[in-house]
Amino acid sequence: MNSGLPDDLADLQERLLAFVAAELDPLTRGVDPEAPPRGLRGEIAQRSEAAGFYRLSLPVADGGLGAGALRITAAREALACSGNPFASLALAHGPGIMRLADNDAQREELYAPVLAGQRSAAFGFTEAPGAQRTQAVPCRLAGGQPGFAVTGKKAFVTGGDSADWIVVVANVPPNSHAEAEAGGTALLVVDRDAPGAEQGPVGASIDGATHCSFTFTETPVPQTRLLGRIGDGLPRALANIDQMRLRVAAEAVGLSRWANRATLKRIEGPHRTGTALAEREQVQAIFADMVSETYQARATLYRAAEALELNAPSAATEVAIAKSTATETLGRVVDRAIQLHGAQALLRGHPLERTLRVARSLRIAEGPTELLRLTITRQVRAAGVEGL
Repeated sequence: MNSGLPDDLADLQERLLAFVAAELDPLTRGVDPEAPPRGLRGEIAQRSEAAGFYRLSLPVADGGLGAGALRITAAREALACSGNPFASLALAHGPGIMRLADNDAQREELYAPVLAGQRSAAFGFTEAPGAQRTQAVPCRLAGGQPGFAVTGKKAFVTGGDSADWIVVVANVPPNSHAEAEAGGTALLVVDRDAPGAEQGPVGASIDGATHCSFTFTETPVPQTRLLGRIGDGLPRALANIDQMRLRVAAEAVGLSRWANRATLKRIEGPHRTGTALAEREQVQAIFADMVSETYQARATLYRAAEALELNAPSAATEVAIAKSTATETLGRVVDRAIQLHGAQALLRGHPLERTLRVARSLRIAEGPTELLRLTITRQVRAAGVEGL
C-alpha cells in the first residue's frame, strides 16, 4: 500500500493489511456482512488482540494503546481499504458515550462492564417524528430514592435491540431540580427493561445496520444514573463528534481507495471485445476522476487528523470539511466504479453494490453534508479563512 505517509504510519497500514489478509479473509470468506454468525465479532477481536491491534484506539487509562488521531485515522483507512467488510471490528470501539461516567461508583457500575464487553449501551438521541421532546421530571422513586421520571419516544436507536442500557438525552424542566434552576438537557442511563420502557420494531437501514425506537412512559431512573450535570447533557453528547466524524471520513477514504483498486483490476482485465477497457479514452477519463477525487479527499483527511491531534483552533472546521468531502467523494467514486464494472456490480451481494449502500449511509452519519456545510461557514465567518 503506497500510502505516502510517514514511515511509522505506513508500516502500521502494511501490518494491518497483512493481518486482514492472513487472519480475517479466510475467517470471513462467504459470510454475509449483514447476517454474521454469533461469535464472529469476538473471534475477530481475539485475533486482533493477539496481533497487538485491538486496543489501538482505547485510552491508556483504560488499558489501551492511546493512539492519537493520525495513527487511528491511518489504521481505519487501511482496514476499509482492505475490502473486508468485517475489518473494522479489528479495532475496539471502546465504551462510547458511557465513558462520560465521571465518578467512581458510575465507572464501576456502568463504564467498566461496557469496556470489558460484558454489557452494551445504545444512544437515544433522535426524537421520534411528531413526538414531543423527551422529558425527565425529577421525582422520588420507590423507597424515597431521588431520580427522574422519563417520558418520550426516541427513534433510530442504533443497536438498541441488543443493548443493556439506553443512554437517553432528555430535557429537565426549569425550576424542577435543586441543582439546575434553569433546567436543561441531561444524559440518563436507562435500563432497557425498566418499567415504562418499551422497544419498538427493529428495522434495518440500507447499509445493513439495525435500529429501533424506544418509548418511555414515566420510566423511573435513579439520580445515580445521571451522567454529569443537568444542563450539560447535549454538549457532553456532542463532545466526541469530531472524532466520530474523522472516523467516518477515514472509512470513506479507505473504501474509495479500495474501489479504485478493484476498478483498475476490472478495466485492465480481458474484455469481450478483445481490447481492455483501459485502452478507451472515455474509460480513462472516468477512472482519472475517481483517482483524482480520492487523492484530494485523502489529503484533506490527513490534514484534518493532524489538526485534531494538535488540538488546533481550526480542527472542528477541518474535520467537517474532511467528513463532507470524503463521504461525497465516496458516493461518486463507487457510482463510477459500478458504471465501469457493468451490470454485474448491480447484483445484490456484489461488493460494490453493498459499498454503494454504505456510501449513501455515510453521507448522513454523524452529520449530513448539508449540516456540515452550514457548520463550516459559521465557523469560518467567526474565525476567518486565515486559519485554514
